[in-house]
Amino acid sequence: MPTGGSGRVRSTSEKIWEFLLHVFLILIVVSIILPFWFTLVSSFEKVETIGVRFWPERPTLDSYKALLERPMLGTAAFNTVARTVIGTFLTTVVSFATAYVLSKRNLPFNRFLTISVIIPMFFGGGLIPFYLQMKKMGLVNNFLLYILPSIVSGYYIMVMRNFLYSIPGDVEESALIDGANEVRILFSIYLPMSLPIIATIALWSAVSHWNEWFTGYIYMTDQKLIVLSVMLRRVLMEAQTTDLFNDPAMIQQMSPKGLRSALIFVTILPILAVYPFAQKYFVVGLTDGAVKG
Repeated sequence: MPTGGSGRVRSTSEKIWEFLLHVFLILIVVSIILPFWFTLVSSFEKVETIGVRFWPERPTLDSYKALLERPMLGTAAFNTVARTVIGTFLTTVVSFATAYVLSKRNLPFNRFLTISVIIPMFFGGGLIPFYLQMKKMGLVNNFLLYILPSIVSGYYIMVMRNFLYSIPGDVEESALIDGANEVRILFSIYLPMSLPIIATIALWSAVSHWNEWFTGYIYMTDQKLIVLSVMLRRVLMEAQTTDLFNDPAMIQQMSPKGLRSALIFVTILPILAVYPFAQKYFVVGLTDGAVKG
């Protein structure tokens, strides 16, 4: 006879509810997977098709070949990876360090400092003042512009601060009684317990850096500083307007829909490849972080 986790017999209503819940979850998964599958199928289409297909009618790699033949692809990929790795590391370190300080209950002017972090989340100086300030600092057409403005994020700091603030103060007091200093407490207690939120912030930051195109589009005119998001956008515009790669025959044979789909997968493929490993790490980190003595 079916029983629940506690060993008791499940009622008919509980069985129906569990069945409906599974159906609902399956529908959610299908609704997420199908758009990706249709986009992948479209990226291999040789001719423009109407509607959606579960399998390409005339499979071809022309769309991916057109993208990979771009002369600046290597430079754009390197710049994107570099800004993502460096930016994510610095943003995560600065956010954790600032959040750790703000989580101290006995910190002087704690409320004032916390509000000072929150206010910039809702108000900005505007695009033109920001551009003039970056130009004055010599950051226009400078790789550092990809990194510096995003190092300090009020949102990331507050998310980490709230997590650290939820850790009982008794943990730190016990460590102090045992003779541990502040540095030992930080790296032996708070850092391991904060791994799940650190991993979450790191993933958010990495996705933001990887997909961000506005900075490269507005502030970078040097082709040596181009990133993938900007380069792929230009490829898409060329495919819709002019002769692609100076090859009229190719643009006539290539499906614009297929090119757009290929662009999507070229852009999101690294994130899709990393996310399963990050998700597994989240589960382990959340399990470890939930045990707080």
